[in-house]
Amino acid sequence: MATVHANGIDFRVNRYRTGPEGDRPVIVFIHGLAVDHSGWSFTLGMPLATSAEVITYALRGHGHSQLVPSGYGVADHAGDLIALLDAMGITEPVHLIGGSYGGAVAVVAAIERPDRIASLFLLDAQLPVPGWTDLFLGHLERISDAMRDESFSLEQVMQLFDLTSKRKASLLVKRGKRLLHETTLLDDLRNEPPLDPADFARVRCPVLGVYGEHSEIHNMAEMLPTLVPHAEVHITPGADHKATFLQPAELRALIRRFVGLDDSLVPVADGAEEA
Repeated sequence: MATVHANGIDFRVNRYRTGPEGDRPVIVFIHGLAVDHSGWSFTLGMPLATSAEVITYALRGHGHSQLVPSGYGVADHAGDLIALLDAMGITEPVHLIGGSYGGAVAVVAAIERPDRIASLFLLDAQLPVPGWTDLFLGHLERISDAMRDESFSLEQVMQLFDLTSKRKASLLVKRGKRLLHETTLLDDLRNEPPLDPADFARVRCPVLGVYGEHSEIHNMAEMLPTLVPHAEVHITPGADHKATFLQPAELRALIRRFVGLDDSLVPVADGAEEA
Protein backbone atom coordinates (compact mmCIF):
# COMPACT_ATOMS: atom_id res chain seq x y z
CA MET A 1 0.00 0.00 0.00
CA ALA A 2 1.34 3.41 -0.96
CA THR A 3 0.38 7.05 -0.68
CA VAL A 4 0.15 8.94 -3.97
CA HIS A 5 -0.22 12.73 -4.03
CA ALA A 6 -2.55 13.88 -6.80
CA ASN A 7 -4.86 16.84 -7.32
CA GLY A 8 -3.51 18.32 -4.07
CA ILE A 9 -4.64 15.28 -2.03
CA ASP A 10 -2.90 12.21 -0.57
CA PHE A 11 -4.58 9.01 -1.79
CA ARG A 12 -4.03 5.54 -0.38
CA VAL A 13 -3.39 3.22 -3.29
CA ASN A 14 -2.79 -0.49 -3.81
CA ARG A 15 -1.10 -1.60 -7.02
CA TYR A 16 -1.00 -5.30 -7.88
CA ARG A 17 0.98 -7.11 -10.54
CA THR A 18 2.31 -10.66 -10.47
CA GLY A 19 3.93 -12.93 -13.00
CA PRO A 20 6.10 -12.12 -16.01
CA GLU A 21 7.11 -8.68 -17.20
CA GLY A 22 5.60 -7.15 -20.29
CA ASP A 23 2.70 -4.99 -21.35
CA ARG A 24 -0.68 -5.79 -19.87
CA PRO A 25 -4.00 -3.96 -19.46
CA VAL A 26 -4.51 -1.69 -16.46
CA ILE A 27 -7.68 -2.19 -14.39
CA VAL A 28 -8.74 0.46 -11.87
CA PHE A 29 -11.40 -0.20 -9.23
CA ILE A 30 -13.60 2.64 -7.95
CA HIS A 31 -15.53 1.87 -4.77
CA GLY A 32 -18.82 3.28 -3.48
CA LEU A 33 -19.70 5.75 -0.74
CA ALA A 34 -19.00 5.08 2.95
CA VAL A 35 -16.70 2.11 2.17
CA ASP A 36 -13.11 1.92 0.95
CA HIS A 37 -11.01 -0.01 -1.52
CA SER A 38 -9.89 -2.82 0.80
CA GLY A 39 -12.85 -5.06 -0.06
CA TRP A 40 -11.69 -5.39 -3.66
CA SER A 41 -8.19 -6.61 -2.89
CA PHE A 42 -8.42 -10.29 -2.02
CA THR A 43 -11.53 -11.25 -4.01
CA LEU A 44 -10.79 -9.48 -7.29
CA GLY A 45 -7.64 -7.34 -7.26
CA MET A 46 -4.98 -9.92 -6.45
CA PRO A 47 -6.49 -12.76 -8.55
CA LEU A 48 -6.73 -10.52 -11.62
CA ALA A 49 -3.16 -9.26 -11.13
CA THR A 50 -1.76 -12.43 -12.71
CA SER A 51 -2.72 -11.09 -16.14
CA ALA A 52 -3.40 -7.37 -15.58
CA GLU A 53 -2.02 -4.47 -13.62
CA VAL A 54 -4.64 -3.77 -10.96
CA ILE A 55 -5.08 -0.54 -9.03
CA THR A 56 -7.42 0.03 -6.11
CA TYR A 57 -7.58 3.30 -4.21
CA ALA A 58 -9.68 5.06 -1.59
CA LEU A 59 -11.70 8.04 -2.75
CA ARG A 60 -10.95 11.41 -1.10
CA GLY A 61 -12.20 11.36 2.49
CA HIS A 62 -12.58 7.57 2.50
CA GLY A 63 -10.43 4.91 4.11
CA HIS A 64 -6.92 6.23 4.66
CA SER A 65 -7.03 8.78 1.85
CA GLN A 66 -6.85 12.39 2.95
CA LEU A 67 -10.03 13.93 4.26
CA VAL A 68 -10.50 17.36 2.72
CA PRO A 69 -13.33 19.73 3.64
CA SER A 70 -14.95 20.01 0.20
CA GLY A 71 -15.08 18.66 -3.33
CA TYR A 72 -17.22 15.51 -3.04
CA GLY A 73 -19.14 15.79 -6.29
CA VAL A 74 -18.92 13.10 -8.92
CA ALA A 75 -16.91 15.38 -11.22
CA ASP A 76 -14.45 16.02 -8.37
CA HIS A 77 -13.90 12.28 -7.93
CA ALA A 78 -13.53 11.80 -11.68
CA GLY A 79 -10.93 14.57 -11.73
CA ASP A 80 -9.10 12.88 -8.86
CA LEU A 81 -8.98 9.65 -10.86
CA ILE A 82 -7.35 11.26 -13.89
CA ALA A 83 -4.90 13.17 -11.68
CA LEU A 84 -4.05 9.93 -9.88
CA LEU A 85 -3.31 8.17 -13.17
CA ASP A 86 -1.07 11.09 -14.18
CA ALA A 87 0.76 10.97 -10.85
CA MET A 88 1.36 7.25 -11.27
CA GLY A 89 2.68 7.68 -14.81
CA ILE A 90 -0.16 5.71 -16.39
CA THR A 91 -0.83 7.18 -19.82
CA GLU A 92 -2.54 4.31 -21.63
CA PRO A 93 -6.36 3.99 -21.47
CA VAL A 94 -7.49 2.03 -18.42
CA HIS A 95 -10.38 -0.31 -17.75
CA LEU A 96 -12.61 1.04 -14.97
CA ILE A 97 -14.60 -1.15 -12.60
CA GLY A 98 -17.06 1.06 -10.74
CA GLY A 99 -19.18 -0.31 -7.92
CA SER A 100 -22.39 1.43 -6.80
CA TYR A 101 -21.57 5.18 -6.51
CA GLY A 102 -18.18 4.41 -8.06
CA GLY A 103 -20.04 3.53 -11.24
CA ALA A 104 -21.26 7.11 -11.56
CA VAL A 105 -17.68 8.31 -11.14
CA ALA A 106 -16.55 5.90 -13.85
CA VAL A 107 -19.26 7.09 -16.26
CA VAL A 108 -18.35 10.75 -15.78
CA ALA A 109 -14.65 9.96 -16.24
CA ALA A 110 -15.44 8.19 -19.53
CA ILE A 111 -17.47 11.18 -20.72
CA GLU A 112 -14.94 13.83 -19.71
CA ARG A 113 -11.76 11.96 -20.67
CA PRO A 114 -12.60 9.32 -23.28
CA ASP A 115 -8.94 9.22 -24.29
CA ARG A 116 -8.03 7.79 -20.87
CA ILE A 117 -10.76 5.14 -20.51
CA ALA A 118 -10.69 1.81 -22.37
CA SER A 119 -13.91 0.32 -20.98
CA LEU A 120 -16.48 0.51 -18.19
CA PHE A 121 -17.47 -2.47 -16.04
CA LEU A 122 -20.35 -1.16 -13.92
CA LEU A 123 -21.11 -3.29 -10.88
CA ASP A 124 -24.63 -2.65 -9.57
CA ALA A 125 -23.77 0.93 -10.40
CA GLN A 126 -25.61 4.15 -9.82
CA LEU A 127 -26.18 6.15 -12.99
CA PRO A 128 -26.27 9.95 -12.64
CA VAL A 129 -29.82 10.42 -13.95
CA PRO A 130 -32.43 12.81 -12.49
CA GLY A 131 -33.18 11.94 -8.87
CA TRP A 132 -30.42 9.35 -8.59
CA THR A 133 -28.98 10.63 -5.31
CA ASP A 134 -32.42 10.39 -3.65
CA LEU A 135 -31.90 6.63 -3.56
CA PHE A 136 -29.20 6.82 -0.90
CA LEU A 137 -29.04 10.42 0.34
CA GLY A 138 -31.85 9.91 2.87
CA HIS A 139 -30.05 6.87 4.25
CA LEU A 140 -26.81 8.80 4.69
CA GLU A 141 -28.67 11.69 6.35
CA ARG A 142 -30.24 9.30 8.86
CA ILE A 143 -26.83 7.81 9.61
CA SER A 144 -25.39 11.30 10.03
CA ASP A 145 -28.14 12.23 12.49
CA ALA A 146 -27.71 8.97 14.40
CA MET A 147 -23.97 9.52 14.73
CA ARG A 148 -24.64 12.85 16.48
CA ASP A 149 -26.46 10.90 19.18
CA GLU A 150 -23.95 9.83 21.83
CA SER A 151 -26.17 6.85 22.68
CA PHE A 152 -25.63 5.41 19.19
CA SER A 153 -23.90 2.16 20.13
CA LEU A 154 -21.36 0.00 18.34
CA GLU A 155 -23.93 -2.79 18.40
CA GLN A 156 -26.30 -0.62 16.38
CA VAL A 157 -23.52 0.17 13.92
CA MET A 158 -22.68 -3.51 13.58
CA GLN A 159 -26.31 -4.34 12.93
CA LEU A 160 -26.79 -1.45 10.51
CA PHE A 161 -23.75 -2.36 8.40
CA ASP A 162 -23.87 -6.13 8.95
CA LEU A 163 -20.50 -6.19 10.73
CA THR A 164 -19.15 -8.81 13.13
CA SER A 165 -16.09 -6.89 14.36
CA LYS A 166 -16.33 -4.16 17.00
CA ARG A 167 -12.95 -2.84 15.84
CA LYS A 168 -14.23 -2.35 12.30
CA ALA A 169 -17.43 -0.79 13.63
CA SER A 170 -15.44 1.63 15.78
CA LEU A 171 -13.28 2.66 12.80
CA LEU A 172 -16.38 3.09 10.67
CA VAL A 173 -17.96 5.40 13.24
CA LYS A 174 -14.78 7.45 13.59
CA ARG A 175 -14.28 7.86 9.86
CA GLY A 176 -17.99 8.20 9.15
CA LYS A 177 -18.43 11.05 11.61
CA ARG A 178 -15.58 13.00 10.04
CA LEU A 179 -16.80 12.39 6.50
CA LEU A 180 -20.43 13.23 7.21
CA HIS A 181 -19.93 16.04 9.75
CA GLU A 182 -16.71 17.75 8.67
CA THR A 183 -17.05 17.85 4.88
CA THR A 184 -19.49 19.06 2.23
CA LEU A 185 -20.31 15.49 1.18
CA LEU A 186 -24.03 15.63 2.00
CA ASP A 187 -24.46 19.09 0.51
CA ASP A 188 -22.58 18.04 -2.61
CA LEU A 189 -24.90 15.04 -2.99
CA ARG A 190 -27.96 17.24 -2.51
CA ASN A 191 -26.72 19.57 -5.27
CA GLU A 192 -25.34 16.92 -7.63
CA PRO A 193 -26.46 17.76 -11.19
CA PRO A 194 -27.74 14.82 -13.25
CA LEU A 195 -26.49 14.02 -16.71
CA ASP A 196 -28.79 14.30 -19.68
CA PRO A 197 -29.08 11.81 -22.56
CA ALA A 198 -26.67 13.81 -24.69
CA ASP A 199 -24.01 13.36 -22.01
CA PHE A 200 -24.47 9.58 -21.92
CA ALA A 201 -24.28 9.52 -25.71
CA ARG A 202 -20.64 10.64 -25.37
CA VAL A 203 -19.69 7.28 -23.82
CA ARG A 204 -17.93 5.51 -26.69
CA CYS A 205 -15.97 2.77 -24.94
CA PRO A 206 -17.33 -0.76 -24.34
CA VAL A 207 -19.70 -0.94 -21.35
CA LEU A 208 -20.93 -3.90 -19.32
CA GLY A 209 -23.40 -3.43 -16.49
CA VAL A 210 -23.73 -6.20 -13.91
CA TYR A 211 -26.82 -5.91 -11.72
CA GLY A 212 -28.54 -8.08 -9.15
CA GLU A 213 -31.89 -9.51 -10.12
CA HIS A 214 -33.40 -8.16 -6.89
CA SER A 215 -31.15 -5.14 -6.48
CA GLU A 216 -32.69 -2.01 -5.02
CA ILE A 217 -31.41 -0.20 -8.11
CA HIS A 218 -32.39 -2.83 -10.67
CA ASN A 219 -34.09 -0.05 -12.66
CA MET A 220 -30.60 1.16 -13.54
CA ALA A 221 -30.07 -2.12 -15.42
CA GLU A 222 -33.12 -1.30 -17.53
CA MET A 223 -32.04 2.30 -18.09
CA LEU A 224 -28.42 1.61 -19.06
CA PRO A 225 -29.08 0.28 -22.62
CA THR A 226 -31.45 3.15 -23.34
CA LEU A 227 -28.82 5.69 -22.28
CA VAL A 228 -25.82 3.89 -23.81
CA PRO A 229 -27.22 1.74 -26.64
CA HIS A 230 -24.05 -0.30 -27.12
CA ALA A 231 -23.92 -1.25 -23.41
CA GLU A 232 -24.40 -4.89 -22.44
CA VAL A 233 -26.17 -5.98 -19.26
CA HIS A 234 -25.65 -9.11 -17.16
CA ILE A 235 -28.13 -10.01 -14.43
CA THR A 236 -26.99 -11.97 -11.36
CA PRO A 237 -29.87 -14.28 -10.44
CA GLY A 238 -31.39 -13.94 -6.96
CA ALA A 239 -28.99 -11.20 -5.83
CA ASP A 240 -29.82 -7.89 -4.17
CA HIS A 241 -27.46 -4.88 -4.28
CA LYS A 242 -25.11 -6.21 -1.62
CA ALA A 243 -25.14 -9.80 -2.81
CA THR A 244 -24.15 -8.72 -6.32
CA PHE A 245 -20.72 -7.89 -4.88
CA LEU A 246 -20.49 -11.26 -3.13
CA GLN A 247 -19.96 -13.34 -6.27
CA PRO A 248 -16.16 -13.26 -6.69
CA ALA A 249 -15.83 -16.25 -9.01
CA GLU A 250 -18.54 -15.01 -11.34
CA LEU A 251 -17.22 -11.45 -11.28
CA ARG A 252 -13.65 -12.51 -12.00
CA ALA A 253 -14.82 -14.53 -14.99
CA LEU A 254 -16.97 -11.68 -16.29
CA ILE A 255 -14.14 -9.17 -15.91
CA ARG A 256 -11.60 -11.45 -17.60
CA ARG A 257 -13.94 -12.06 -20.50
CA PHE A 258 -14.90 -8.40 -20.84
CA VAL A 259 -11.37 -7.03 -20.65
CA GLY A 260 -9.97 -9.91 -22.72
CA LEU A 261 -7.52 -11.18 -20.15
CA ASP A 262 -7.85 -14.89 -20.79
CA ASP A 263 -9.31 -16.93 -23.63
CA SER A 264 -9.47 -20.15 -21.60
CA LEU A 265 -12.11 -19.21 -19.09
CA VAL A 266 -14.19 -21.51 -17.01
CA PRO A 267 -17.84 -20.92 -18.01
CA VAL A 268 -19.61 -18.39 -15.82
CA ALA A 269 -21.91 -20.09 -13.34
CA ASP A 270 -25.48 -18.91 -12.90
CA GLY A 271 -25.25 -19.35 -9.14
CA ALA A 272 -23.53 -17.25 -6.53
CA GLU A 273 -20.24 -17.77 -4.90
CA GLU A 274 -17.20 -9.03 -2.30
CA ALA A 275 -15.95 -6.86 -4.24
